[in-house]
Amino acid sequence: MLPSHARLLVSVTGLAPGAPLGAAVGLCDALDARRVPLTLLVGPRPHPEVTAFAAARRRAGDAVLLHGFRSVHDDARPYRRLPLLEARLRLAGASRSSEALGLAVDGFAAPGWTASPGTRRALAETGLDLLLDDAGVHRLGPLGVPTTSVAGPVTEPGRTERSSLRTRLTRTRRPEPAAALLHLTLGAVQDPGALLAAVDAALAAGALPTAATDLVGRRANRRTADGSVDPELWSTTA
Repeated sequence: MLPSHARLLVSVTGLAPGAPLGAAVGLCDALDARRVPLTLLVGPRPHPEVTAFAAARRRAGDAVLLHGFRSVHDDARPYRRLPLLEARLRLAGASRSSEALGLAVDGFAAPGWTASPGTRRALAETGLDLLLDDAGVHRLGPLGVPTTSVAGPVTEPGRTERSSLRTRLTRTRRPEPAAALLHLTLGAVQDPGALLAAVDAALAAGALPTAATDLVGRRANRRTADGSVDPELWSTTA
């Protein structure tokens, strides 16, 4: 059994029209039946079908995180060493390209699960201060330093042997002030069946399902460029 404060976070990336989106819809139905929220990782220029799907899921209580500054195919490695100035420029570009989509986002997840100090500071400066990385979920302070964190490993069930997954489940005992986290993530080319099996194993072990936003607090309001509050429009200021 997992410790009583253990939390289960399920995320999905690689959303695109056709089979990937169809699989995501099916996955949402299966997770809804288990009362497990989903954290969607969406690139800055998603297809309109993906935008509509993500917006509807966000209204239903799921979290939506910006996945990279350029596109879903962006190289993961630069995020580990991206300097502050370049991170600011990339984030500004992502904001401009996404503003017209009408998709609100709750935070950021860097491809490769690692974000440089410059990236973290740029996110905090613009109010996009929820970060999902390989160490867990964080609320960033003014300089990009985490003020609240929930630590836990990232597991890709489609690429993980069942015995190894059991080991991760039994060893997820990283005592944080709020909770210990088990993060299961699914890419577009992975097997939803393996993810659901991992979810069922985590639930049976006692993990409590949650969305990324609920771990460190969901932002109450987001503002548009003219300063008005509209929680359903994209904004990187709050």
